[in-house]
Amino acid sequence: MTMNWQFQTAAVDALMIQFAPHIDLQINAKVHQLATRLRQQQPDWLREVVPSYRSLLLYYDVLECNEAQVKRALKPVIDELMKTDETTQLDAQHHVIEVCYDPELAADLETVAEHLKGSVDDVVRLHTAPTYHVYTLGFAPGFAYLGDVDERLRLPRHATPRQKVPRGSVAIAEQQTAIYPRTSPGGWQLIGRAAAWPELQAGDTVSFKAITRQDYERLCADAEQQYD
Repeated sequence: MTMNWQFQTAAVDALMIQFAPHIDLQINAKVHQLATRLRQQQPDWLREVVPSYRSLLLYYDVLECNEAQVKRALKPVIDELMKTDETTQLDAQHHVIEVCYDPELAADLETVAEHLKGSVDDVVRLHTAPTYHVYTLGFAPGFAYLGDVDERLRLPRHATPRQKVPRGSVAIAEQQTAIYPRTSPGGWQLIGRAAAWPELQAGDTVSFKAITRQDYERLCADAEQQYD
């Protein structure tokens, strides 16, 4: 794989490895493969690794080494990684998540359908068709960024975020989709609601399955009983 990666100083004790300027599945796989290798090797100077879409941020112990030494240690590891065609993640799992696509539970669903110049059913069909990849986690604990959304569904975030997005809301923003893990402010386009979902990890894959409002209400009731 040809990839012009580079180092960037992030702080006095942090270094960024930037793999590319755009979001791409293969690039993201390389980010997480590097994170896995460093966690497995666990050099004395390493404190923490933080993978994202297209870069890896690592914190190092300044009492053990300096930035130049970290770069020298990392370069052969990254060069070797770039020579491989491996794109899979260790311990990755596939999850099927049931979603209710009901306009009463999804404030932007009909707007997205209008943007598509189609129906709500068309939105559901396009959103449930792909197998999504968990690129990274962030924004809030448990918030997983999934891609890639069908190009016909891609809409930007709202200019003014909502103050309160309900827990379980399924939303889209550009090429990403996500589930809000808890009630919080948010600016993504809301197109559905999930009653339950597993803890997602970077590298996992996700499929969405449409369910009825009745099934959604039943799953909500089951979830409430489970935590009573």
